[in-house]
Amino acid sequence: MSKLIPSSKVIINDQKAASEAVQHLIDIGCKKIAHIRGPENPQNAIDRFLGYKKTLEKNGILFDSKLVYTCENVTFDEGLEFAKQIVNDHPDVDGIFAVTYLVAVGVLAYFNEKGIQVPDQIAVIGFSNWFMAQVITPKLSTVDQPSYEMGVAAFSLLLEEMICHKEGKVFHPRTIELETSIIVRESSLRGAK
Repeated sequence: MSKLIPSSKVIINDQKAASEAVQHLIDIGCKKIAHIRGPENPQNAIDRFLGYKKTLEKNGILFDSKLVYTCENVTFDEGLEFAKQIVNDHPDVDGIFAVTYLVAVGVLAYFNEKGIQVPDQIAVIGFSNWFMAQVITPKLSTVDQPSYEMGVAAFSLLLEEMICHKEGKVFHPRTIELETSIIVRESSLRGAK
């Protein structure tokens, strides 16, 4: 989504949500956190990356660009492949923030296959809270993006705009920002250090 298009939008604050996810990893004791980010173009991938980077710096953790892996298609297979690369390139990584649940599920699948203990060796948190986050092992910690509420708000804005056009009134686009929250599950459930 472009911030430049003059239209109504229902959004979340991706940078803030990412920051809260990374802060959660730091709060449970993670010191070297990798980020599997989305492509360079969509705004949400940029904002999530910025939230990751700024939160590391705010906590006195040096940002290392070698710990950032960029997806092209944001897939399960990319999560699997990047998990392998992270373990091989940086065996001391103890936390991973993935741009979406699907990438994070790929990460967990690789760790399960290799017997890497989550969260004891590496804690993982994803984004969006799709139902798969609750049915995989271990259950995935995630940023809860209120998808249903976003849909309801988007429909309300669309209906309002359609009624204005039908009645010949001017519609002024507006932005509705909804809150996110962190849902802590098994993939990052360890005591604060």
